[in-house]
Amino acid sequence: MVFRSLSPSADAMTSHTVRDLVVGLQPSEARALQTDIRFVEFFGLPGIGKTTASNLMAKSLQGCGPLIGDVRIAGQTRTFISRQIHRIGIVIPRFRQTEFRSLVRRIARFVIQSGQVSLVDAFKVTWNLCSLVAYIEDERGRNNSIIIMDQGLLQGFWSVFLKSKNRETSERWFDILSSIGLHDMIFLYLRGGVDVARDRLQVRGDRSSRMQRTSLDSYRDLWSTADRACREMVADLEREMRREDHSCVLAAVEVDRLASPEDVAEQALEAVLLACLDRHRLCDSATQ
Repeated sequence: MVFRSLSPSADAMTSHTVRDLVVGLQPSEARALQTDIRFVEFFGLPGIGKTTASNLMAKSLQGCGPLIGDVRIAGQTRTFISRQIHRIGIVIPRFRQTEFRSLVRRIARFVIQSGQVSLVDAFKVTWNLCSLVAYIEDERGRNNSIIIMDQGLLQGFWSVFLKSKNRETSERWFDILSSIGLHDMIFLYLRGGVDVARDRLQVRGDRSSRMQRTSLDSYRDLWSTADRACREMVADLEREMRREDHSCVLAAVEVDRLASPEDVAEQALEAVLLACLDRHRLCDSATQ
């Protein structure tokens, strides 16, 4: 596991160095960036800029051309209805697989024991996580492309903790995550304060986040819970990944009021490119 903390206000030399290194690779060295990394997942508070940063970073990765390979954004062109139809289409056939059924049971047990506020909440978060597992397994069987996700597994587990009554469950969320597989993933944690995320969310023209649909009485408490859940999950992830030999990458990008979406996307891009180069070096060392 590699953990990096990246600041958008840091000296630009590091980012330019990585860019120059990528651009300077010879065609025969292009495989340095075409590793087994398949998923780049953004994680953070609602409104912190996950969707915007993921779109911008995807365009930059696509600009790397054959060095990176195919880059796609998960569910970019689907509406809510078409997204649910697609989910049903990939979830139902996988129930024939014993391992998938086992994961679904573990997820359901984890959600139920977490003590969701309502049965509707329990169903939503369970369906979301099961759909994500099916999507990841489906993409792993396809061509070697990098999938950018602004709503991935960490965000799915965060949704469970947001309205849970119990933090302790017999099924540990990290164990479920490990069973899904971490070897081909990069997690980008957009680390910013509640005030930054809340203010950015308030100026959005939609009401896609549950934080925007919360009553005024519970508004402040829900934001506090959301922030605590993010921080605790990242702390759990760091601790568990240091304890075991995991090959995925966790990188934190600092987001403050002065950080533009372009700044955040640039730092996220740096983390992805460095991870690809690191993975290449590890593969070379293992071969030698």
